[in-house]
Amino acid sequence: MSKLPPLKSMQAFEATARHLSFSLAAQELCVSQSAISHQIKSLEAFLNKKLFIRSNNKISLTGDGDIFFSVIKDCFKRMQTVTDHLILEKNVKLKVIAQTAVAVEWLAPRIPEFYELNPDISIDLSMTGEAELAEPSEYDVLVGSWPAPPNFITQQIREENWFPVCAPEIYKQLDLDRPQSLLDFPLISSENGQDWLIWIQQQKLETPKNLTIQHVSHGLLAAKIAQGNGGIAMSCDFIINDLIKQGQLIALDTLSFHLPWGDFFIHFSAGSHYRDKIEIFVGWLVDLCNEVK
Repeated sequence: MSKLPPLKSMQAFEATARHLSFSLAAQELCVSQSAISHQIKSLEAFLNKKLFIRSNNKISLTGDGDIFFSVIKDCFKRMQTVTDHLILEKNVKLKVIAQTAVAVEWLAPRIPEFYELNPDISIDLSMTGEAELAEPSEYDVLVGSWPAPPNFITQQIREENWFPVCAPEIYKQLDLDRPQSLLDFPLISSENGQDWLIWIQQQKLETPKNLTIQHVSHGLLAAKIAQGNGGIAMSCDFIINDLIKQGQLIALDTLSFHLPWGDFFIHFSAGSHYRDKIEIFVGWLVDLCNEVK
């Protein structure tokens, strides 16, 4: 029968690899730094492989260490999930991450509604503006325009139309019978200007030589600048529906178009022991998303 390394050594390795720090691993596991170092040396001797490179008071994983960490991390997560499922089945916590604009303007304000319907499911909500998630496997549900990670099931929320939005003061100055009039105002883009250039092309407009496009990192920032009379932004119902209902932004939805990368998806873990709870959350989310008009 094949032998496995001692659990203490694997715990010490997993914590050290995750933090890339002996001291932080020791603090997390409530042991001394020397105890962590001893467990790592013991594991390296057991495997007959070097797992860490130590240089200038910093450590990094070797190739073998990186491979071993990817497996150990997944195993520990699965063990934690199963343990929680057995012990805390009546109070499940789902880890959900959404892109910033979706999380702040749309999802977070609606979480209390989910709790009213499902008091036995807690949502640990995070947000990020990153184009790619470094560790999608740390979450149960992802909401955004990201491509599907490995071992996740994907569901497109809907095909999203994008359109110019502006504050009421700017709206009064526009000639909607002449879309070219929008280009007389500063344009705000969270897509490096590509959203506006596609819109101009689809509207068959002439691009002015003095076209002004202000670049920001997130769709939410673009909407907020437009809300403050800073210009005209490109957005969609899914991000700014509430601001439109409140009258803080006006959607020029007769000038809408389909942004090739502008659709939103729900990705959820395929192998989770909380699959039934995840499906409840995803079902609620999809129904809610399709109510946005």
